[in-house]
Amino acid sequence: MAPVREAPVLVPSVLRWTALCAAAEVVGMTAAAAASRIGHTLADRPGPLGGAGVAIAVVVAAGLVEGVALGSAQAWPLGRWLSSLQRGRYVLATVLVAGLGWAGASAPAVLTGDGGGDAPPLSLVLIGAAGLGLVLGPLLGLAQAVALRGATPHPWRWVSANAAAWPPAMCLIFLGASLPGESWPVAWLLLTGAVTGAAAGAALGLVTGWFLPSLTGAPPHNRLVLDVLASPFRGRLDSRLVGLSVHGRTSGRRYRFPVQYAVDSHGLVVVPGHAERKSWWTNLRIPGTPVSVLWGGDWEPGAADLLRPGDPGYDEALTTYTRRWPRLHLPAGQPVVRIRYAGPPLGNP
Repeated sequence: MAPVREAPVLVPSVLRWTALCAAAEVVGMTAAAAASRIGHTLADRPGPLGGAGVAIAVVVAAGLVEGVALGSAQAWPLGRWLSSLQRGRYVLATVLVAGLGWAGASAPAVLTGDGGGDAPPLSLVLIGAAGLGLVLGPLLGLAQAVALRGATPHPWRWVSANAAAWPPAMCLIFLGASLPGESWPVAWLLLTGAVTGAAAGAALGLVTGWFLPSLTGAPPHNRLVLDVLASPFRGRLDSRLVGLSVHGRTSGRRYRFPVQYAVDSHGLVVVPGHAERKSWWTNLRIPGTPVSVLWGGDWEPGAADLLRPGDPGYDEALTTYTRRWPRLHLPAGQPVVRIRYAGPPLGNP
């Protein structure tokens, strides 16, 4: 797995990001709830202040409110973290996809009303909501990723973040929207919209907030593996993988990533696969370079030596690794890293 430098310290915290997303959706869903009631009323009213056109305009306006609220709430911390981000572009992208998309999805229900028939089963509603999220999420992530280009080295990872976040958020939104009846007082309707927005925004913020460091750092799959290795639910994963932390000699930045390993009497043996494509191992040219190893749920200190063909101990370390991983085909001249590890004893399974 390719190591990538971690996100800067100024990355927005998940807690703050989640709170901002929740606040934005409170505004957006409250506006949507009000627009739904107003739209139903105006759709059947004759005259210049009534009719389908006016009802649609009200719904579109509410969608724009939701898009502006969410885009602004996200652009503010992103702009502080990614100084070259053009916040206006990010807000516009959010409005065009999230705001107008939500308005388009809401308009048919406003225009048709209850239709005098039975409402579809809640399970069917939630399946449809998840499907809408699977469509809207990647589209929104793509639009926002275009706005993030130039401000972060990995803008396209934001597509995956939104694809994962919007299905549960849309399920919560549609669940909340299914609760009010036509006879509900306006105050209760607005309160339900606000609570629904808070829950959906929190779900959106928690998922996308976890992805935020990946915009400038390690890819999501690497971070997920490291999170599992650091958790009590790692099972036997650490019998195959450990986390390795290396500091860049020039940048001083920390690289963290999972690696396969083998163990011999001298320590931990790691091989940088496709070494020509990676640079982390070049930071270990000085014998005894300090590193950290994640095993058993904790990061422990170690000292790494980079071994090349002809170096003392190279053949032994390479043999140890190839015996542990016999299906790997390593090229001639493959560099090997041996780590003198100070933590709990590791053992090959």
